[in-house]
Amino acid sequence: MEQLPSRRWRARYTGPDGKSRSAPRTFATKGEADRWLTLIHAELLRGTWTAPEAADITLADYTSAWLRQRTPQLRPRTLDLYRRLADRWVLAPAGEGRHAICLGHLPLRALTPALIREWHAAVTTTARASATARGVTETRRSHPARAWAHAAGLNVAQTGRLSPAIVTAWKAAGAPRPSRVIPSRPNAGRTIAAQAYRLLHAILTTATDDELLTANPARIPGAGHVTHPERLPLTPDEVTRLAAAMPEQYRAAVLVAAWSGLRPGEVFALRRRDLELTHGRMNVRQTLVELAGQPVAFGPPKTTAGRRTVALPAIVTDALTEHLARHTDPSPDALVFTTTTELPVTSATRSYAMRTARTNIARPDITWHHLRHTGATLAAQAGATPAELMARIGHTSTRAAHLYQHASQDRDAQIASALDNLARTEGG
Repeated sequence: MEQLPSRRWRARYTGPDGKSRSAPRTFATKGEADRWLTLIHAELLRGTWTAPEAADITLADYTSAWLRQRTPQLRPRTLDLYRRLADRWVLAPAGEGRHAICLGHLPLRALTPALIREWHAAVTTTARASATARGVTETRRSHPARAWAHAAGLNVAQTGRLSPAIVTAWKAAGAPRPSRVIPSRPNAGRTIAAQAYRLLHAILTTATDDELLTANPARIPGAGHVTHPERLPLTPDEVTRLAAAMPEQYRAAVLVAAWSGLRPGEVFALRRRDLELTHGRMNVRQTLVELAGQPVAFGPPKTTAGRRTVALPAIVTDALTEHLARHTDPSPDALVFTTTTELPVTSATRSYAMRTARTNIARPDITWHHLRHTGATLAAQAGATPAELMARIGHTSTRAAHLYQHASQDRDAQIASALDNLARTEGG
């Protein structure tokens, strides 16, 4: 306790970090200072004390430092994702009107569990509305005559130029336009809301470790977890038909992805020197990296196990041999798969090609990552152990490998048949 010349009192105390601190204000009497110290000592005993300097650190400032300190450890795409999540969902206002929540300008000690719940509810609602709006936005409008022809049972292709006869018949029928159906998407926006919550939780966990908070106020059970619909793998026949429906320069890429289990970025980062087709294998050394506002680049694979050599079945080596002869520059450093203008194949370009091809085989759910899932599933059905599967797909955890080991009904029937034969043989 210290008496000041102006006949006021200043209380001093020692925090759990061993630092001596003064009260943020002075007191008119020694009794008032003693009562304030009693409250501080009670907080210290309960473990609820926070350093006074925390009151001056806003979530925006702390998040900026948090991201800067993690730049050396994070992959460029991960860091880019965190920054976009922080700017769009964590620090910006969430919600509308008087219910809008803005955490960015608040000091850390003002973040309470109740406030975080309000923020999460606002983010979830906003993300759902945004995702639903994107889901009904048509990126490529189909001529209404095509939908009319399908409904009328006329033979017309899913894509391509409509015949004059179809257009004339459609006009004669009154030029009807199909009604717009908004699909039901109960989980729309859940992924982005979960990502934003996980980021905020991680930031506040570090703030707790730094003793700027006594406990993490982000404590909503299940908020960081999303259950996605099961990703159904393709059958070998569907893989063949999907490849045939692709533009010619991407057909071999479909076979590589579906039979090897490579990530899409790994497939389109392959160079001629990575292929050892006479030995039936290829080497995964890099992945394609896309960051908003930056040119396409290449970086190391996603995990430490990502650098690997993958054996290929003959159907893939044959397709690659033909592809190299027709579509790939002879230079050893040439990308195996490029656009028709010899540029790297970006995610937008390959997704556009996939949208048309998957419609032609009646599998509108397929993405490029389905092909990786297919490759891992086929390898598991061929008898790969979890360790072998981890090595093949470049995963470091057994849990990730097990996610791909889905047994199809046909495979399960084969197992049942084998068990029946075993029982008959051993049982006499």
